[in-house]
Amino acid sequence: MTDQPDYRHAYHQTLTTKIHCARKPDRTETTFPEAREIIRYVQHVTEGIPHITYLVGWQYLGHDSKYPAWFEVNDRLKGPDDASAHDGLLRLMREAREDNTTVSLHINMCDAYENSPLWDEYVRADVMNRDRDGEICKGGVWGGEQSYLISKTLEWRSGLAQRRIDRLLDLLPLSEQGTVHIDVFSPNPSEYHGLTMEDEVEAMKEILRYWRSRGVDVTKEWFHHELAGLVPMVYHLNLDEASRLEYPPSVICGGGDGWNTRHWRRVFDPGYVGGKPEGGCLYDKAWGRSMDTDEALTAKNHREVFLGQFCLRTLPWYFLNRRRAVTHFHTAERYGVEFTDDVRTCVDVATGKLELTRGDYRLVDGEDLLMPAEWTDGLLMGYSERGGRRTWSVDGGLDPAWSGVGRAQMRDAAGSWDDARELTIDDGKLELELEPGQAVWLRPA
Repeated sequence: MTDQPDYRHAYHQTLTTKIHCARKPDRTETTFPEAREIIRYVQHVTEGIPHITYLVGWQYLGHDSKYPAWFEVNDRLKGPDDASAHDGLLRLMREAREDNTTVSLHINMCDAYENSPLWDEYVRADVMNRDRDGEICKGGVWGGEQSYLISKTLEWRSGLAQRRIDRLLDLLPLSEQGTVHIDVFSPNPSEYHGLTMEDEVEAMKEILRYWRSRGVDVTKEWFHHELAGLVPMVYHLNLDEASRLEYPPSVICGGGDGWNTRHWRRVFDPGYVGGKPEGGCLYDKAWGRSMDTDEALTAKNHREVFLGQFCLRTLPWYFLNRRRAVTHFHTAERYGVEFTDDVRTCVDVATGKLELTRGDYRLVDGEDLLMPAEWTDGLLMGYSERGGRRTWSVDGGLDPAWSGVGRAQMRDAAGSWDDARELTIDDGKLELELEPGQAVWLRPA
């Protein structure tokens, strides 16, 4: 697929995260003011990377609460200066734009709960999945509550899907944000109604087109080929090697390898539409993988969870996504990918160690890296998981901003340029000594 869909965001050049706000019945993890602080932190340590974050548990009592309804903001999440939780969420969305961040929502279109304000209406309208005997199909037990499965085909045909989408867009400015994340969003056939997987996939397409007609991209958890061009990003990228060569990252990209090769087999019939969706590739790191931890960022954990994952995953992912994968190779000893712009990745099969090079420049060597951050004006980012001293090649061939530069300024990623120290570049060589888990920024002095 070579045509570029008209997405609202460049997801392959955007950090995408989740912030976990609340769990039912009464556990609060991140209020809206605390989410604002997480966003400020992310923008500071990343030097302003474009960022989309989806709020999990923003509604009713928290995550997986009262679906299929989406129409009440969780009151526990408002700040002391907010007149209401709704006002607090609007403020967060508005103020996050100052930090190059789009705040949107994590929702669900598969599940329904008996305590939902919409339960009676959906049962009366007969839009729930039913088994051969006419019993409503159960989904998972989430947060201690039994969920039941909605037929996307019947919800779409009845107009109820359009109605709840419209009502949510009236409540919150998602058309301005241009994106929403739909949890799972998988086809669920209804045997009682004679509806097949294929019927469900066609309904999913109609639902995705409807969101797009309202100005909203839909991201989801994993990729189905039938949805190519309608879903720009999945949180767990499950494409195999052949498909990663087929699709440019600008058409479909994703987070990492979480749940690949196992989760989809639990959710899907392996015979579904030719055995798809796929189960992922062998070494995602060779293709680039971003953050996809299902432990979303929270007020308490973001400083511990974020920075190392960003450096080792998102930074190389962003760099590789600016190139196109051309060739994949796999031997008993090596697994890797050759990209345009003389970029190459190689994984040592015995150790799992990743090397990323561009020409003669080594950018990633296992858990150490020094590489351009291409959303900035010539900054380099360095990181070491275990710490230590090593020498890197730094000159105009690595980045034009470093041509002829003899000295560099370095700051800790969480620190300030006011506290930066100067380093000498000797004949294009820069020596870095980092503490374990330390990330730094460098700019020409």
